[in-house]
Formats: sequence, structure tokens, C-alpha cells
Amino acid sequence: MPAFRKIGVVSSVFHPSDIAFARFWSAAAPGFGGWKLALDHEAAPERVSVVPPGAVEPVFVVTRGPRDVRLHRLRPGGEPEEIASVPGLREAVLTLCPIDDDALEAIHTSLEEIFPRKDRRGGRR
Repeated sequence: MPAFRKIGVVSSVFHPSDIAFARFWSAAAPGFGGWKLALDHEAAPERVSVVPPGAVEPVFVVTRGPRDVRLHRLRPGGEPEEIASVPGLREAVLTLCPIDDDALEAIHTSLEEIFPRKDRRGGRR
């Protein structure tokens, strides 16, 4: 019997729950002035730009490839340089600035309320 290959991501659009996580992270991540996010398309974001504390323009960009998420640092002039390849947007922003366990738990609790999981029979948990 032939082995099945893993199927890559069909869409380069970030899931709304991942965008919500990134927004909660930006509010919780430490730094004077905070971390700010900019999305290329609000309804279907394919590119998340990150402005760290103290900066006025994006310094990092997160994009989604067929199998992973790529974190880039923008060089002077705007040319992207890949600095990490991670499983998802959540790992990308946590790579930029980790947050403590309490803040992470609060984010996950908020996400459970906004995006409740379905049980196997199709109902809400």
C-alpha cells in the first residue's frame, strides 16, 4: 500500500483565531509603547506586519507558506530577510516576544470564548 504524503496548506490566509491570538499577544507582550500589528487585508489577512515598541514602522513580517509560517525581519529599504520558520502565527509572535504563562492562559481562555470548539457530534462544548 502506498504511503500518503502530508497535504500542504491550501490557503495563505491566516485563520481568524490566529489573528485574534496575535492581537491579544500584542496587548500582553511587554515593552514601552506596546507591540502593534498591521494586516494587509482585514477580512482575509495573508501578511501580518509587526511594529515593536519604539519603532514607528513595521520591522517584522509574518507570511504563511504551503507548510509553515515564515517570520521575516525587514532590512533598511524594506527587503525581507527570513529569520525563522515556525508552525504557525502564534509561534511567530511568541518568537518575537515571549509572554508569561498567566498571560498565555488568559489569551487561551479568551479564545475559547470567542472560538468555542465543537464536540465530535457537531455540538458546542
